[in-house]
Amino acid sequence: MVGDSTVAAGGDRRPGRFLPALVPRRWALRRWALWGLPRRGSVCYLVGVDALAVAAVALAALRFPPATAMLTPFALLAAGMLVSAELARPVERHREDTLLGPGVDTPWIFAGVLVLRPGFAVALVVLSALHQWSRVRRKPGYRQVFGAAATTLAGLAAGAFLTATGVRPLGEVLDARTVGLLTVAGLVFLVVNAALVTGADGPRRPREAAAGHAFDAAMTALGLPLAWAVVAAPLLVPVLAGATVVLHRGGLGAGRRDHVTLDPGTGVLTAASWRGAAEARLDRPGGPGPAVLLLDLDHFRLLNDRYGVRVGDAVLRAVAGTLRDEVRAADLVGRSGGEEFAVLLPGTGPFDAMAIAERIRLRIASTLVALKASGDGPQFVGVTVSIGVAGCAPDGVLADALLAAEQALLQAKAAGRNRTVCAERES
Repeated sequence: MVGDSTVAAGGDRRPGRFLPALVPRRWALRRWALWGLPRRGSVCYLVGVDALAVAAVALAALRFPPATAMLTPFALLAAGMLVSAELARPVERHREDTLLGPGVDTPWIFAGVLVLRPGFAVALVVLSALHQWSRVRRKPGYRQVFGAAATTLAGLAAGAFLTATGVRPLGEVLDARTVGLLTVAGLVFLVVNAALVTGADGPRRPREAAAGHAFDAAMTALGLPLAWAVVAAPLLVPVLAGATVVLHRGGLGAGRRDHVTLDPGTGVLTAASWRGAAEARLDRPGGPGPAVLLLDLDHFRLLNDRYGVRVGDAVLRAVAGTLRDEVRAADLVGRSGGEEFAVLLPGTGPFDAMAIAERIRLRIASTLVALKASGDGPQFVGVTVSIGVAGCAPDGVLADALLAAEQALLQAKAAGRNRTVCAERES
């Protein structure tokens, strides 16, 4: 059957799915990739954080209802955030994910926490998430919602601290005590968000996470002068916004991937950069071994011949975007050939790797690229993908894992394409 997931050499185990029977079929939520996660605990945790955020926002809005006097500072922060996000979009698209999801939007959101009522501050979080979804990087819906929920809870926790210590409302004059409390509120914002995200993704290695932590802290710190400017000197807001964008685009976004080469057609790593980064990951001692995915687009040359190179390039970009959306921040995505991609999944066993590969395969199969209207011909075109999966021992050789994944990929194509095959571990 097309779309089967099998294990090479006769295995037939499928990755488990947590499909909630309580969600009606007519709801779009039922089709979210969330329910395909291999661990039920992860599903419960993500849904729990989302529900907690909704409840916390409702309680905060009842306790501190929005005031019309805050419409002007809210509009100033929202406009500044959206404009700076648009200007920083080329950088944000390729920046490595950090614990704080908003990225360059973080200063504006934290400034909103400092000067706005909770309802308006949460509205900034929602605006940021919608902009990221539509203009920057489209992650799976459940991850986008969870990121917004984690940021919301972090902002509410920081706001509650400020209210408890009597800092609100923020005045035009900032004494030493106020600055100290604002700094502590920033730490609360960072720690709560980091704890929630770590609960979902697990801890990151300190050396790998250091640059991302520095980036998040710097973006949060920029929220302090922004908040003061909104209250005391609104004309300074565009100046601070411009400085933030220039610094971010100039390389102070420490969460970006440096010293790598990106494929200009798809925005993922080139084959050489991917291999170098993957081998560097294998050289790090400790922890479980990674898994490797090799993907080949089915009948891509026929698609190219029929619709032209421009449509083929658009399909490649769409597939690359799907890959980036479906993997974690620590995973590596590269283009290994004309219509071939490679993914390294650090610390991932074969069972979880199969679940991830299947999710990717199904998502790519549902991805469509718009065509120009031409008579009665199709208005959209899509593509399917065959995937080979192989595990690698912690002290293993990358070339061996790639060879095993390639053999599994060939089996997937020989079995009818549009399927996932996992290479059998050598005993």
